[in-house]
Amino acid sequence: MTGPARPEGGRTGEIAQLHAIRSLAMAAIFCHHLWLGLPELGRAWQGTLLDAAFRSMSLGVVVFNVMTAFLMGLPFFGPAPVPPPAFGPYVRKRLWRLYPQYALAVLVLTAVSAAVFRLSDWRGLATGVASHLLFLDPFWTGPFYGNMAASWWLGLLVQFTLVFPWLVRLVRRPGLGPAGWCLVSAAAMWPVTVWIKARGAAAPGTGWDTFAFLWTFNLPPRLPEFLCGLWMAQAYREQAGPGWPFGRGLALFLAGGCLAAFLSGVVPGAPSLGHMSGAVWSLAVFAVLFRLPCMAAAGAWAWVRRFSLLSYGVYLCHQPLLSFCGPATAGLAPWARFALEAMAAGAASLMGAWLLERVTAAALGARKPGKAVAAGGIRLQNRIR
Repeated sequence: MTGPARPEGGRTGEIAQLHAIRSLAMAAIFCHHLWLGLPELGRAWQGTLLDAAFRSMSLGVVVFNVMTAFLMGLPFFGPAPVPPPAFGPYVRKRLWRLYPQYALAVLVLTAVSAAVFRLSDWRGLATGVASHLLFLDPFWTGPFYGNMAASWWLGLLVQFTLVFPWLVRLVRRPGLGPAGWCLVSAAAMWPVTVWIKARGAAAPGTGWDTFAFLWTFNLPPRLPEFLCGLWMAQAYREQAGPGWPFGRGLALFLAGGCLAAFLSGVVPGAPSLGHMSGAVWSLAVFAVLFRLPCMAAAGAWAWVRRFSLLSYGVYLCHQPLLSFCGPATAGLAPWARFALEAMAAGAASLMGAWLLERVTAAALGARKPGKAVAAGGIRLQNRIR
């Protein structure tokens, strides 16, 4: 079986399978929030494989994380790497790509939420908007009780953006490289995360409980995911020919991590690995999907590619739109609500993403006449922001 095609000449252009993987990850996150918004289904299926599957679909953000680092890291490895980015210009460029659609979505969806749910706490609304727009959601619990809780990921993404120029310099130094730093971060952060989560669970209602809840929404415990993406980028650029694209070392790391996660779940008395289990399984799923030729074929389909390019806007819109469906479908049978909300919110999310893309592209085009802006300012089309 031959491996997926590489960009011609080793360039960082189209990598078709990433469109398919990104689309699957976004669909999984959508289904996760759809399921959580129908607690009657969660109660009816509690403890079943179906309930576990829908709840685990939140791990699509891990796929987003590793894919982000992989694509951001590609130019800095290989036979002709570009110099590490300068902090100021790089951060401004990234924020220019992230912010227009995000800010527009926050403002519009907050206004619609206030109208739909007849909200009158204007101070609370203003605080929430400010938290979203300043990427502060990962640092306090307030946003997680609203219908834009998913915006925490934008805060995480900005945290990674701020350290990325330094990380590139770090992993390119002689010595550990991306592989070594990924292993160091995993050996440090994953056990610390297990301890913090256990400490929080043992002290409900305390500061430790709050700290443990917020911990995994921030960069330190997520560093192994991002550094694994940089490891994959280096291995991919240096690996020639068909076959496994990420090198033997990464395969051993993922296999060992998955084995440890599996044993922790089946061996009586074994400690729960919690966040590590979900992270390492997600990294392995990304690597395996990347390797499958069928994913490259699917990523070349026009509708998959288009959904992939709209996925950022879909992510921004989908959770509030799902919440708007709740009052409209109240009284229906649970599975009827599930199907109706999936269709209505799914279609509305695609439309919202398209509108965000069009409006911001028009605004950016007016600001910089004569310079084409595609997909909300994203020029590398296989990049998830």
